[in-house]
Amino acid sequence: MHRPQADDPPWGDDAGRVRAVLSMGGVPWQDLDDAVQQVRLKLLEQSPATPIANPAAWTAVVASRVAVDWHRGRQRLERLRQRLVTLRAPGVAETVPDRDRDLALVVAGELDELSPDQRQLLVLRFYTDLTVPQIADVLGVAPGTVKSRLHAAVGQMRARLGAKGVV
Repeated sequence: MHRPQADDPPWGDDAGRVRAVLSMGGVPWQDLDDAVQQVRLKLLEQSPATPIANPAAWTAVVASRVAVDWHRGRQRLERLRQRLVTLRAPGVAETVPDRDRDLALVVAGELDELSPDQRQLLVLRFYTDLTVPQIADVLGVAPGTVKSRLHAAVGQMRARLGAKGVV
């Protein structure tokens, strides 16, 4: 019987269990390897200072959270696709009021004038509907950093649009 050592990874020999939890959670077969890697990374990131009483249960919980995150990401992408499809559908562009179309063009132009980092934050937050913690995960920074940078980017965008008389 293998006794856990101090340098053993937090998931132990539970790769099969992790795959099963992810599969039962609805992660498609072709994405299982990537999801297992995500679970391993999260386990390493969240590794507590004190030993875990039941590492198998902890691993299963993290795997189920990764599966839920996968579903949320898929739903978010599907909503974004639906929005884009409706905007590109024949006849939709003609029904959008001229004021809204003009506003969209002004906003797009001002987004292009922002720094790439600010533009990225605004797109992630307001166009892909990611939350601050999700943006922090994507960018690899603290949520507080995302909040302060997002606040500055929104302020700059508001000032730019205000100077043009839009807001």
